Amino acid sequence: MKVQIFILISFALLAGCWKAPDTIRDMSDLPQNHLVYLNTRAEVKDLIDPAHQKKLDEDYNVIYFSVWHQRDPFYASADAVNVDFMKFRGNSGYGADRKKHSPNWYKILARAAALERYPNARYPAITTRNTNLRIVPTSKHHFFRPGKDKDWPFDNFQRSAVAVNTPIFVCHLSADKTWALVETCFTFGWMPARDFARVDEKFIQRWEAAPYAVITRDQAATIDAKVGSRLNLSLGYIFPLVRETTDKMEILTAAADTVSGNAVIKKAFISREDAVVKPLRLNSLHVVKIANELIGEPYGWGGLYGNRDCSSMTRDFFAVFGLWLPRHSEDQLKEAGFYVDLRGLTPEQKEKIIMERGVPYLTILWRKGHVMLYIGAQNGRALVFHNIWGVKTKDLRGREGRKIIGQAVITTLRPGRELRNFDYKAGDLLANIAGMSVLAVH
Repeated sequence: MKVQIFILISFALLAGCWKAPDTIRDMSDLPQNHLVYLNTRAEVKDLIDPAHQKKLDEDYNVIYFSVWHQRDPFYASADAVNVDFMKFRGNSGYGADRKKHSPNWYKILARAAALERYPNARYPAITTRNTNLRIVPTSKHHFFRPGKDKDWPFDNFQRSAVAVNTPIFVCHLSADKTWALVETCFTFGWMPARDFARVDEKFIQRWEAAPYAVITRDQAATIDAKVGSRLNLSLGYIFPLVRETTDKMEILTAAADTVSGNAVIKKAFISREDAVVKPLRLNSLHVVKIANELIGEPYGWGGLYGNRDCSSMTRDFFAVFGLWLPRHSEDQLKEAGFYVDLRGLTPEQKEKIIMERGVPYLTILWRKGHVMLYIGAQNGRALVFHNIWGVKTKDLRGREGRKIIGQAVITTLRPGRELRNFDYKAGDLLANIAGMSVLAVH
């Protein structure tokens, strides 16, 4: 008995002295540079036929502008909107200050939404600034628990970020008209009314006239002489292209008229270093170049604070090449490309199939709640590029946690496996992968 007690005490002391590593081993063992994994001896090759890519880009444009040609809500059915409100009716949650919201606060939000008259707007518009889609009409945060360590940064009210000058369909206005329930081509949510402007048929015709420029760098901006008119841009943003010069591209931008409030078209310039004519050719060199623009980018749940989560990263990555993806991770897997079901297989069988059938930089892998881009194999292991919040852990007392990564990284399919408190059941990506999809197959 004394021996057992001594062992337990010794173990506890050792555990108390043990210090968790600053990062997971994959991040130190695997170079976080996509160029390293490019075969420089091989010639640059197209990942898909250029003619097929052109067709996919045309399809992308049709979907992208589809919201301007609908007459009724598509995603935002009355039932779907009501489900959003019902979801939090019994749990008003906590704010960013860790204080509990009052039950009346949520009732006030529901009243302000005026859903008994839904939909009361139904007109096309365009965003005039970078903004967000919220599940309910408020910018305040909602967490189930007061401790930021457990819930942060997963604000339950955040659905998605929306880029400046994105086509939208306005379904409904709140009672005081300060919020609107809108649809993009990929989802729906509540947006501040000050963040968009109504468009008419003349505006739509001019805006939809190809060609287009697509932004290929984060932290880019328009080059404008007028102070205050500059737009902050990120990789994947799309604008109508007017003309090209040796060092710049002239594009169309949209702003709200100061008198009518409707959208008006303006012109701006962007550096040729920050954009290309859409789509960028989908070849082995360009995918590496675009992926390197995203490496190390901070994680942002639902696009909060201008950052990306896993599915917005894959979506923006493929947007540059004219390949449209839905917003939600599971939809990306099942609604695009050739789907391969990996459920019921051993981890070893899954990895073997991924390496045999996956096309590097053209294959996405999915486990519930997370999507990854397969980039190839090294030393018999599949490698993925993904924006990930962290690796799930569990201590000896069964307390769940995470080893925070919080950025876009290159890893194996078993990141963090070396951690002493690694959660082998929930944290093992490979064991939990449910499927893969090879995009652009025809």
